[in-house]
Amino acid sequence: MKTPLLCSTLLAALLCVSGGAQASLVGRDINGNAVAGNAASSVFLYDNVLNVTWLRNADANGAMTWASANTWAANLVVGAYDDWRLPTMIANPNTTLSYAGGTDYGYNVRTTSGSTVYSEMASLWYDTLGNKAYCPPGNASCSGPGTPQPGWGLTNTGAFQNLQSGAYWSGLEYAPSTDGAWYFYTDGGDQYYGYESNSLFALAVRPGDVLAPAAVPIPAALPLLLSGLAALGVAGRRRGRRRVEA
Repeated sequence: MKTPLLCSTLLAALLCVSGGAQASLVGRDINGNAVAGNAASSVFLYDNVLNVTWLRNADANGAMTWASANTWAANLVVGAYDDWRLPTMIANPNTTLSYAGGTDYGYNVRTTSGSTVYSEMASLWYDTLGNKAYCPPGNASCSGPGTPQPGWGLTNTGAFQNLQSGAYWSGLEYAPSTDGAWYFYTDGGDQYYGYESNSLFALAVRPGDVLAPAAVPIPAALPLLLSGLAALGVAGRRRGRRRVEA
């Protein structure tokens, strides 16, 4: 997908860059420098679909209750970053149980649509890592030929360290209950809600990218362009003086 060019002048055109991006996790070291995702120095993974940064260690604190997981994420400081949280979901999930997909409860759940993020964990697991649910999409009963679907499960962990095959907490409570919260199963790709007192895994995430700002190189043609513009300005002033004197 091409991005629109925003260059309206010759000078801006020299500095303008256009391009596209595909779903990927990009490594960052403790100082926010770009590194390979699986490099020994990689501490963070930038998700260019959700525009969030995941902590590369997907089991940094072990299994814990929902309240403990929220407290852990909120108090987490890694490098210069202290704005960590648990993965989010859409505020009002569709709670109709579905094996076939199309809701936020069950298998093959909704991930993203345009700017709407239904589930960050589901987006990571399905879209970015490319894993498949136990139940085939469109199979309303999750039974019969093709069940489970070939290649299902946590077959790709990407560059994550210690990504467990089990349940991971979401930061969203289950609204009808004061003691329930949502979670995502990484072993089969299903999303449910359960008691907040359960001990589940937690993966920390923060908004945006931690990439350190890089110096913008000056295009080789820029000095020549500036000197040319200056020469044109001097020539214009000289012509103006001659007309006045005449």
